[in-house]
Amino acid sequence: MLSTMWRAPIGMAVLAVSTVALPIPDVEIATGVHMPMLAFGSYRGSLTTCSVQDGIKQWLQLGGRHLDTAHDYGTEPDVGAAIKASGVKREEIFLTTKIPGPIGRQAVKDMVMNQTLPKLGVDYVDLLLIHFPCVDQTDFPNKCGEKGKQARIDTWQGLSDLRSMGRIRAIGVSNYNAEQVAEVVAEFKEAPAVNQVQWHLADHNETLRASMRKVGTTLEAWASLAGPTAFGAPAISLGDARLKALAQRYNMTTAQVELRWETQKGVVPVTATCSKEHALGDLTSFNFSLSQEDVAYLDALLPADTHAMFV
Repeated sequence: MLSTMWRAPIGMAVLAVSTVALPIPDVEIATGVHMPMLAFGSYRGSLTTCSVQDGIKQWLQLGGRHLDTAHDYGTEPDVGAAIKASGVKREEIFLTTKIPGPIGRQAVKDMVMNQTLPKLGVDYVDLLLIHFPCVDQTDFPNKCGEKGKQARIDTWQGLSDLRSMGRIRAIGVSNYNAEQVAEVVAEFKEAPAVNQVQWHLADHNETLRASMRKVGTTLEAWASLAGPTAFGAPAISLGDARLKALAQRYNMTTAQVELRWETQKGVVPVTATCSKEHALGDLTSFNFSLSQEDVAYLDALLPADTHAMFV
């Protein structure tokens, strides 16, 4: 459930610049584990004009405290170096990373202890996700079904072991469907803390969101501003005329509107930018609220044709 208090969890998240941001709200994803509701991603394809280290250092200096990376991104060493160079205390940062997929109980323990933690230069991570539900990623998203069930269960057990060892504070998944999440619930009598999926204006699975809400799993959004997307997913540009018109009524940017639409629905966006201006905009996206009517309007928005998207 969402925290009922506005505060600066995991360190101060109030901007020490002319643009004043409200403290970033958090969501309690596990007992005593509070995750800030806005993350900075370290996928290199999202950071085209700066290094991963520079993007993260800027985010931390501006008050952001939630970082997202993955084994498959190849950026865990960059994230670790950026944390060290930032001067921000480790305990003030909420750090998420991902293992590739269902790799088994002992293999995941070996990977986290011998690769993940040393690359990040930390003793623990706040949240560790299974990146994909399929043993063979070429089977994703439609063909892994029962095929990887035992591997998913074994891998979850390994993550549970690591949590007991104090190396992980919370365990979650990424790109899981409702049935794959239900496997975890049935086997372990607990739901994943988080399910990180592709989620943006043109691609939001409300049935999945309702299912995750029912079991107590927080939904997190990659491609939260529709780029880069995967599997040829449709997109609504931040230059879309309809989105621009709505943003102008709030005196906000289109990115702020889309991020606020997500957070008001209880979805935690992962964003990334090399621009200080855009980073500030992301961090101040909690400074306003969309009306229920405008949330519903955005829910129903469909991709426009190319000519209508840029005016």
